[in-house]
Amino acid sequence: MSGKLTPSKPFLLLLYGYPGSGKTLFARQLADELDNTVHLNADKLEHDLSQEISGESQYSSNIFKTVQKYMAEEYLSSGISVILDTPVTKKSQRRIFRNLAISHKSVPLLVWIQIDPESSFNRTNKRDRRKSEDKYATEYTPEDYQTILSNSQNPDNEDFIVISGKHTYKSQRVAILKKLYEQGVIKLDDSIKSIVKPELVNLVPKFHSRGDILRRNISIR
Repeated sequence: MSGKLTPSKPFLLLLYGYPGSGKTLFARQLADELDNTVHLNADKLEHDLSQEISGESQYSSNIFKTVQKYMAEEYLSSGISVILDTPVTKKSQRRIFRNLAISHKSVPLLVWIQIDPESSFNRTNKRDRRKSEDKYATEYTPEDYQTILSNSQNPDNEDFIVISGKHTYKSQRVAILKKLYEQGVIKLDDSIKSIVKPELVNLVPKFHSRGDILRRNISIR
């Protein structure tokens, strides 16, 4: 036996959070704990595709999005759960993937990894490219990062769960497994069910959701 948890039905886990919030590390660790589950790393996929595609960046971006959606659909249609490690910053993007999951009788779950913009931006400048979770990550200027924040649409009137980008994976794990348990996706043993989920709501004040990091003395190292 692998000792991993086995989902009773496939799910599609979407991650929302600023670059540097810890999406990739969280996704990789969670996927390692679950059988029949893949971590679809958007940064790696885009990197690999860019080696094969030349031409207009917009054209390449459209191909990337199409391939990403196709891969997620193929996994779900085969009964394999997907942790989609891609910046679903728009409500329209999340709706597309949510409908995709439902159409394949899979359970969609949106996870908002909350962290303040200053901390997440600083993390992007301290990435160690030798680590698997940072190897393909995009580098950002303060202007690039501000654009991402300005264009991001925080979850609102959507079914989602909040975890902290500053908490340990152990705390994050408990919150996610409890949610998957409530949705009937996995079964938990008594030792896990007895753990009380930490309070992870409203970790980032609303006025920080689109703060101007260009005015916050952020430096690139």
